[in-house]
Amino acid sequence: MEKIEEKCLKFVLHYYQQGKLDTRKALQKFRHSHGEVYSGSFVRWYWMVAGIAAMLCIVGGIRLLLHTDADHKGWVKLVAEKSPVEYVLPDSSKVVIYPQSSVRYHLQGYLHHRREVQLEGEVGFSVRHDSLRPFTVIGRLSEVRVLGTEFRVHEVSGDTAFVQVKTGKVRLSSVGHPDAVILTAGMSAQVVKGQKHPQVNGKKKIEKGNFVFDNTPLPKVLEELSAYFHVRLKCENTSKRLTASFKAQSLDEIIEIIEKVLKVKIEKQE
Repeated sequence: MEKIEEKCLKFVLHYYQQGKLDTRKALQKFRHSHGEVYSGSFVRWYWMVAGIAAMLCIVGGIRLLLHTDADHKGWVKLVAEKSPVEYVLPDSSKVVIYPQSSVRYHLQGYLHHRREVQLEGEVGFSVRHDSLRPFTVIGRLSEVRVLGTEFRVHEVSGDTAFVQVKTGKVRLSSVGHPDAVILTAGMSAQVVKGQKHPQVNGKKKIEKGNFVFDNTPLPKVLEELSAYFHVRLKCENTSKRLTASFKAQSLDEIIEIIEKVLKVKIEKQE
């Protein structure tokens, strides 16, 4: 009896999806596939499976209420407030939403038509490959389309969107404009408000929690640091360029190093 209960439990856990598990159909399919009927004990393990399914639905429902905001029109909004939060989308793609950022998608449209999400702020993506349904991220300024890859988009500043590709390949364009560039692993680019063409920054090593600058203008350095640490950095001397790499651990240490190397004064506003 232990064997059949164990098989039943594994079956439910394998086929469970949020809002999609029909316990009767699941049990019928299980009995048909295994050719096993237990007249005396069927009721007991039936209710055990039903209880497990109910428990999973309750837990999933609580998580949905705590972390998402679904309106009556079918839109789901995933939000991170004070710390990064990881979510799994309906197709098993993953997103890491950074503080004060969010992702929004239409549930039925995502499941049945096209994988499209709307972005605000800074979000990392690990997209599940699906050649028939490309994955699209739309922000205020940028539009990114992929088949399956890992990349990061941040639109924290009001006039610039940055895209960094860790693995795979993406197609980047400005919202509302057909011109696009292809970014592969290790490449980054930016979309500036009012400009039709994305600006490719070249190919460089990109690792989570690292900053790599290669003869980068100081204003751009400060903009990227400001976006990551959610502060405002300013410097009167905008002609300097920086070549350096930093671990994203202490902003004050990074500022101190830049000031000493470039002999400038950086102002930080919380």
